[in-house]
Amino acid sequence: MATKSFKIGEYAVGGIIRVEITGKVIQIKALDYNTKEEVQSGTTDTTDPSAERKVDNFLNDLTSYYYAEKVMKWIKEHVTFLPSW
Repeated sequence: MATKSFKIGEYAVGGIIRVEITGKVIQIKALDYNTKEEVQSGTTDTTDPSAERKVDNFLNDLTSYYYAEKVMKWIKEHVTFLPSW
């Protein structure tokens, strides 16, 4: 299990993006910067052929391209996505 919180601030929904990887399941949560309460979340399984695209799209909905790429880089260090079609 790997978990990391990215304290992004005003460039992200809520201000904090927390990624939790358990086996082949990736859970991404947008947390409020002050209260740490969940604002928005999404989950996907790496066995889904479109998982990488779904994660990337969700991250880009939560934050800017710059920070989405930083989070995605960390995720790719911990999981292997199936090749997309």
